[in-house]
Amino acid sequence: MELESKYQQCQNDKQFASNELSDCQSQNKDLSQKLTSLNSKVNQLKQDTLDLRHKLQQSEVEFAKAQRDYDELAKTIKNLTKNSTEAINSLSSNLDSAHLQLSNKEKELSLLQEQLQEQSEELQAKQDSLNQYAQNLAELKKILEQKDQQVRALKEKVSSALKSFEGSGLKVEERNGKVYVSMDEKLLFASARWEVQGEGKEALRELAKVLEMDETINVLIEGHTDNVPYNGSGQVRDNWDLSVMRATAVVKLLLSYGNIDPQRISASGRGEFVPVDSDNTSEARAKNRRTEIILTPEWDELFNIINNN
Repeated sequence: MELESKYQQCQNDKQFASNELSDCQSQNKDLSQKLTSLNSKVNQLKQDTLDLRHKLQQSEVEFAKAQRDYDELAKTIKNLTKNSTEAINSLSSNLDSAHLQLSNKEKELSLLQEQLQEQSEELQAKQDSLNQYAQNLAELKKILEQKDQQVRALKEKVSSALKSFEGSGLKVEERNGKVYVSMDEKLLFASARWEVQGEGKEALRELAKVLEMDETINVLIEGHTDNVPYNGSGQVRDNWDLSVMRATAVVKLLLSYGNIDPQRISASGRGEFVPVDSDNTSEARAKNRRTEIILTPEWDELFNIINNN
């Protein structure tokens, strides 16, 4: 009984041990699986650690490069800041100088504009004056042409009226805008006398007819002698006196022959001092002994234009 009891106890212990073994085996299997899993994880962790270390090394390299770049950039910024400050100061100085130059240029431009305005006004005034001058010049030219035509017409009238006397010591000429009627001494006067004689009176009568038809003609009678001394008596003592007396005699006859305004006519004695021939010959002296009747159109309109300019 006791043995059976012990046997049975042994069987129970064996069964218990078998169960325990089975549990241990099962646990061992679980542990082996866990170990395998853990080993795999350890290996993965090791690999991850290696990867991380590699990345860390790479990051350290990149960080070092970034640090160098940062330091270089900081240095560049510092230099740029310094240079910028200097540049700003320089630019500020240049700007002040430019402002000053601009202000001076504005003043200069303003002055030039004022001068330009003044010159423009002066130029306009000169242009207006020039235009007025051109207009006056055109008027003057027109009047001169009219006067030339008037003088030519007057010469033709006088020449026509005195044509029959031209072979007797009378000559009609146009000079300097005037008509000259030159009469030799032999046509008008006896030697050393101042009374107008026959044929000369007829010539003056015909001339008076022309003069009384035009009230715009001014008449100047000039008496001329030769250089042979004249020794007279009374009021006529020399060539001066003789030339004046002859000119006055012609004036009086013209006034008596025609309706001529005395204010338009005057007499002048020139003596021997305005010869037409300076040779010391009888022919030259004969030419110089003459009476010139100078007919001048009225120039008032022309003189007004000239005076206005």
